[in-house]
Amino acid sequence: MGKVAVVGHLCVDIRPQLTEPPTLEPGTLRQVGPATIALGGAVANTGRVLAVLGTPVIGWGAVGSDDLGAIIRSHLGRIPGFAFRPQAVPLGSSYTIVLEPPESDRAFWNYPGSNAGLDLAAVALDDVDLLHFGYPSLMPGVCADGGAGLVDLFTRANGAGIATSLDLAWIDPLSDAGRVDWAALLGRVLPVTDILCPSYDDLACIFDLPAPFDARAAEDLIERLLGQGVGVVMVTGGTDGILLGVGEQHRLDRLASCGLQPDEWAGARLRVPARALSQVSTTTGAGDAATAGLLSGLRAGLGPRAALEFAAGVAAAVIEQGGTEAFTGLR
Repeated sequence: MGKVAVVGHLCVDIRPQLTEPPTLEPGTLRQVGPATIALGGAVANTGRVLAVLGTPVIGWGAVGSDDLGAIIRSHLGRIPGFAFRPQAVPLGSSYTIVLEPPESDRAFWNYPGSNAGLDLAAVALDDVDLLHFGYPSLMPGVCADGGAGLVDLFTRANGAGIATSLDLAWIDPLSDAGRVDWAALLGRVLPVTDILCPSYDDLACIFDLPAPFDARAAEDLIERLLGQGVGVVMVTGGTDGILLGVGEQHRLDRLASCGLQPDEWAGARLRVPARALSQVSTTTGAGDAATAGLLSGLRAGLGPRAALEFAAGVAAAVIEQGGTEAFTGLR
């Protein structure tokens, strides 16, 4: 079995400890707690969890020649089983300020920076049987031309018999990504996508779904996405659990080379609850962890329910242990 290539968004996460929601009143000073410096984005989060779970990973991301870029290289360079293939670009390295006030949902301030310079045509797929891409909406170059570069990358993978996986992110309506026709972009990329693994919130801002989580709306959308050509759809809903929909058996051929049993997965429709938590250290990276759990589970030959339950367990462990960089595996 080959390796998993994880490509896409990569940044430094700066997470200050907050005792109350932050304010932006001009001329004021507010004290906060210590900051956690970690990596964020699909390459770091999904890639690291996959490596910890025993899957060899090749990570592709763009970094600048600045101090943040050095942090990225250092952190990724010490993950066993993770081979980082950085693309050096003449832009500042991307970072995200993660705001997690107590008893409140997270907010993110993201600088795309180096992510705008990632060259998908330069991503090599040697010795790979699964390609995962994360967060096109946070990568201006990937959004360009209706996602043509991403479609080309996935088409190239398909031609080599490599299965493809795609994760999405919330779309800032005030950014360039907010002006992209995402429904149309997905219509072009889903026929060459074997696994789609977004959160409910990611889909809600594209398809105008009701908020908060609505299981019926999510189930209906899964059917619509399967109808557009994707093979497997996993939708994470936070405390509302995880949903899974799978297409017909012939659509799972490439995934069979990764360990998935098409006759066992074809046509599955499942929902599993979120795992009970012993503590909540951080929810940042939980969706990426669920994706890693699903990919790891199907590569291990698990059936759809077992793989989905495994994904929920991995997400819970990341939340309890303090994020993807603190994840040491399932206890």
